[in-house]
Amino acid sequence: MDSISPLKYILGTPTKILLLFTLVFCPAFRIAYQSIYGISLCNYTTKESTFDCVHHTVNVIILLLKVLLISFGFSLDYFKKFISTIALLSIDTDSSAVRSIKRNVQLNLIILVIPFIGYTILTIFYMLSYTQNIAKSIVILLIISELFIEFGVLFLLIMICNTCIYLRAAFNKVNSQIATLNETSNQLFTRSFHEIRNLRKRYSYAVRSTQNAEKFFRFFITLFYIKYFFYCIINIVKSFAPQTKIDLIFFVAILIQTIQLLILTYNLVSVNNLSRQGMEDLYELSFKLDSIHLYHENDIFMARMALSDVGFTFANLFTINNSFITSLFTLSLTIILALASFIYH
Repeated sequence: MDSISPLKYILGTPTKILLLFTLVFCPAFRIAYQSIYGISLCNYTTKESTFDCVHHTVNVIILLLKVLLISFGFSLDYFKKFISTIALLSIDTDSSAVRSIKRNVQLNLIILVIPFIGYTILTIFYMLSYTQNIAKSIVILLIISELFIEFGVLFLLIMICNTCIYLRAAFNKVNSQIATLNETSNQLFTRSFHEIRNLRKRYSYAVRSTQNAEKFFRFFITLFYIKYFFYCIINIVKSFAPQTKIDLIFFVAILIQTIQLLILTYNLVSVNNLSRQGMEDLYELSFKLDSIHLYHENDIFMARMALSDVGFTFANLFTINNSFITSLFTLSLTIILALASFIYH
């Protein structure tokens, strides 16, 4: 998989240094700043001021989790296993799959980089406009640290989305081969036993690749969702405060983060959906089988594909699929309404 291989993401020394700087040293500086100028000055006399303190505390916790993630949360062995397993599917020999991968990689890159540029402009404007009482040197360090942190997050987001594209290509190839076998006339079914078993093996490679990629990215994906929904809940609840002036900058920041979340979620959920897409073709194939051995092979294949556990997870607790996303948004809305009612009414 030379031209489309994810081998470039195996972290060499320069990339490790970059991630250490962007997601360890820069967050450490922000933790120190937030602790000195945020948490240490907290006022717990009212519900509103207590909620502001919770906001500062959440910021520090999420920054600390980023430091721990890069320090202890990545095991390159899983990513190397992902690459070696997905290579067994020989996706690079399929010209249409290669074209599709390259097209989707470029599209993901454009969609993720544009919000990052917008966030960069927004951060500079916000820091310069709303931190007048802070020394300029501190403001510049805050801007630089924030931009490097977001650049590190952007790198990992692109890495995850591209990995999902490779996995989607793997499942698409297996699904298309199942569909082709289903369309084969009955006269050719003397070789179906070996074809079905071979497809089972290829599907197993795709599943194993997904499992290894999931283990590698699990903690970052979990942290990304936690960060997004905590920040959205806190900022939306604060917008319910009496006499609150809602700035345009607030909406733009939420929009940029939402675009990132939607792109990530689409890629994660699509892997889960594609892993079960061949079910109907396998079911139709069962009508054409004329031996107990073929039925057995097909039943084993259908039983494995019927499981909904293929894909990425949230902290290894829930598979990220359509139901998970719906439940997460419903829970967030409930928390927002409950907090707003408790604090401001």
